[in-house]
Amino acid sequence: MTPKITPEIRKAIDEQHGKPVFVVDADRHQTFVLLTSDDFQRVEPFLGYSPDEGEWTDAKESRRRELIDKDIAGSITSDEKGELAVLDRQGNDHYDKIAPRPIEGVRQLHQELLQKRDHD
Repeated sequence: MTPKITPEIRKAIDEQHGKPVFVVDADRHQTFVLLTSDDFQRVEPFLGYSPDEGEWTDAKESRRRELIDKDIAGSITSDEKGELAVLDRQGNDHYDKIAPRPIEGVRQLHQELLQKRDHD
């Protein structure tokens, strides 16, 4: 689920000029951090976190492609960029499960290149 940003939070985001925004949930006694999708992509590998938003569907793939087209055309909104980041992560997770990347061939090529470099 990707919640929508309230006007109050949008104002805080605008005032921070792209820096992280801290949001307090007084009922839960918790503080949450809002990051841009670019910032999140930089820190995500350190989180050990992979959201599972259910099964990958044709509708999600279609929406992802639509957002990619908008991104290429330069007409994507910031909310849509966040949605695209989520869909990209979900799609990559799905495709990694059903068709893992052929890493062994890459490792072999890497070793060959290292050996060639050492001999040259």
